Amino acid sequence: MGKTPQNKQKKQKMDKRRVFSVIICVLLALALLLPLLSTAILNAGAVTQAELREQISGLKGAAGEATAKKKELQEQLNAVQNDKAQAMRKKELLAQQLAAIDAELANTQSQIDTYTQLIVAEEQALEEAQNRETAAYDRFCQRARSMEESGDISYWSVLFSASDFSDLLDRLAMVDLIMEYDNSVVDALVTARQEVEATLASLNEARTGLEEQKAQQELQRAEQASKVAESQAVLDELKQSEANWEALVAAADAEEERIAKELAKKEKELERKIAEGQITFDPGTGYLYPLPASYTRITSVFGPRTHPITGKYHNHSGTDIPAPGGTSVKSVKGGVVVTSAYAPSSYGEYVVVNHGNGITTLYAHMQRGSRKVKEGDIVSQGQVLGLVGSTGSSTGNHLHLELRKNGVRQNALTMFPSMSFQLPD
Repeated sequence: MGKTPQNKQKKQKMDKRRVFSVIICVLLALALLLPLLSTAILNAGAVTQAELREQISGLKGAAGEATAKKKELQEQLNAVQNDKAQAMRKKELLAQQLAAIDAELANTQSQIDTYTQLIVAEEQALEEAQNRETAAYDRFCQRARSMEESGDISYWSVLFSASDFSDLLDRLAMVDLIMEYDNSVVDALVTARQEVEATLASLNEARTGLEEQKAQQELQRAEQASKVAESQAVLDELKQSEANWEALVAAADAEEERIAKELAKKEKELERKIAEGQITFDPGTGYLYPLPASYTRITSVFGPRTHPITGKYHNHSGTDIPAPGGTSVKSVKGGVVVTSAYAPSSYGEYVVVNHGNGITTLYAHMQRGSRKVKEGDIVSQGQVLGLVGSTGSSTGNHLHLELRKNGVRQNALTMFPSMSFQLPD
């Protein structure tokens, strides 16, 4: 027998309910997935923050090693502090201590830079968490308004108003989904609030760490200045003895010779890479004077000279140009940095730049920690390399400038033929 019209209508009604139930399920599923997708995005960002915190942890470990080395050197320095015969040893130990302080300062600066990156990441994460909290709160308010507008009908009343058993099963399924959705709305709001609180706590922790490192940096700079003054006092003590001066000059010459050999090896490899196009730069036009044009007095020229203290023959490897401490030292041409280092017995803080075609320039005795470039950097003509100082074998603020062509030292003043210099008598 065929189905009666009443049965057909009942079946169509049940089909509509099932379709409606499916639509409700899909909409609720999408609503539930949104917080999960947001959380996945948060976790993807958290990897970078975790990496930054790991970097900070590693830097703190390295800082401890530098501090321990500095302490060890201080103990050695204390052992020879009152022995005038050990002045050379004191100078050497102080130079090593300064190098350890430099390592601490570099480490602290790296921590400051990393904390700064972490704070940016945490601020972005906080903004995203706050947006998720706002969205969760809006969903909660919408659901509350919806329940209010519906007359605050209970789940039981929905079930008891079913027309038959099949309708009851459909309503029971919908009530389960709606209850699950209501619970998820509340859970999402609680989770979002917890994320905001946790992210804010991480952000404040990073800000505290940044401020601590900045304070540490100031202490390290003060310690550095104290050690520089102590080193100068030891140097002044050494000047009182001709024998000590001869030892200092010999140490400086030996260190310069060692550096020259190292430069020759590095420059050969750089020249090859430049010729093959692996390294490219714009050398600029002509030669730019490395200091302000008003500083044209020369205190020591390139070439053989009588040493002002020992009175003996000595070969000066560059040209000395006095200038106030802190004056910017600029690259005479564009090029690639061959070396950026510290040589305690000779050049002090120094930078060497290869300009191509076998030409290099060296800038020495710059202020402690003032070097602005590192080995391998590409620099432009006129770029600041560091600041005028008196580190290494130096008795006052000045720039020691060297010019090399194919590894052979030349008179650096030939780079500036249009300038008039005040040469020493």
